Amino acid sequence: MDNRYFLIAFLFVLIPAALFAQDDNYKLEFAPDLWYNSVDGIRVGARVLGDVEGTFQDGPHRLDAGMWLGTNFPDQPVSYFVSFTEPIPSLSEFGEEFNIQLISSIRTGYNRHGFAINKRFQKGFDELRYQEIRVSLFQEKATDNDYRLNAFQVKDWKTLAGVAFRTSGFTALGAFKTHLSFQQNVNKASGNFSIGSAEVKHLTELGKGFGLNLRAFGVLVSSDAPLEYNYSMANRAPIAWLNNGVTRARGTIPDVFFENGLVQVAGGFNLRGYNTTSFTTQSGNTDYTISYTGTLDKGFSVNTELIFPNFLNSLLNRSMVGDFVHLKSYLFQDVGRVSGIRIEDDLSLDFEETVANAGIGIQFSINIPDWLGKDRGFALRYEVPFWLSDPESGEESFKFRNLIGIGAVISL
Repeated sequence: MDNRYFLIAFLFVLIPAALFAQDDNYKLEFAPDLWYNSVDGIRVGARVLGDVEGTFQDGPHRLDAGMWLGTNFPDQPVSYFVSFTEPIPSLSEFGEEFNIQLISSIRTGYNRHGFAINKRFQKGFDELRYQEIRVSLFQEKATDNDYRLNAFQVKDWKTLAGVAFRTSGFTALGAFKTHLSFQQNVNKASGNFSIGSAEVKHLTELGKGFGLNLRAFGVLVSSDAPLEYNYSMANRAPIAWLNNGVTRARGTIPDVFFENGLVQVAGGFNLRGYNTTSFTTQSGNTDYTISYTGTLDKGFSVNTELIFPNFLNSLLNRSMVGDFVHLKSYLFQDVGRVSGIRIEDDLSLDFEETVANAGIGIQFSINIPDWLGKDRGFALRYEVPFWLSDPESGEESFKFRNLIGIGAVISL
């Protein structure tokens, strides 16, 4: 591994520690960390959080870092992640922080270094009503595809300039959130591609334990973008799998669970019933098989969940943990119009499909909101997508199917 990366890591960790650890009001909290993937084996290391005492990660000099050693001793046995956030007091007010965030990481075969400027707008003490804007610039490169279920482009560094806008609030019917994002690669050596996406979520409480969750999603990816930025029918884009430790590298969850379509990662079009290896489309008089693993570059979808009460969740709501632990039961339907290109055996085929699915599911989730009221936890789902509008060739539309989902489809 290039030694300059280690220098970056130590600078990010040691400079904040040297500057602020001498202050009696600044504290560093260390914790051991263990994880597993099939390349690193058991990954041992430590995490460290640094902040001014009493600010609860809401003050100056916020540090979040970790360093690990892969006990299988792969080509790059040492990995790290560092995030250092510094508010700018002259541009900040209560609930409306302006900050600069520096991020550097080398882990699971992917290098990422850059910065982001974040501004939050909030009125008074209502942390659930806000707007945020984020402007960022990152250099990124995949270095080792042994960690990937689906190969990334490893040729050149990408320089991604991005802007994102989030809102959170309420309508007359319930909670409402939006997320708009745009990224442009400005390094011509790795392709002049762009990615734009939009997501809208709404939750309505209907009373007596019933509710209606709605989510709309749309994306447009340049045709020359690396495949890791393209979408599958059911899962978030492969590049976004890096944001979750469970899906960051192969082997943490057995590969065969993904290959057999048993595990689905929430996000993207989220046509969860199509979390299989392929589906069939027709061009002229010929049927073609389309892989689910990331060939979709544009489209939109709508996900609907009708929540109904269950006895176990009622018990949880009456207990001390009811504010943090939930067991949600629901009927779901997903419908989407998606398009992309299939490339196999020197054959390229543009396709466009409208598909839908429906089923029933249950979700166990733990959520402890952070100091800004944002979700912080995890969700695990068991779902039965018993109906598909366009099943694989020879398969019935109505059929018992199992699905284990990672992450909430609609979380507010």
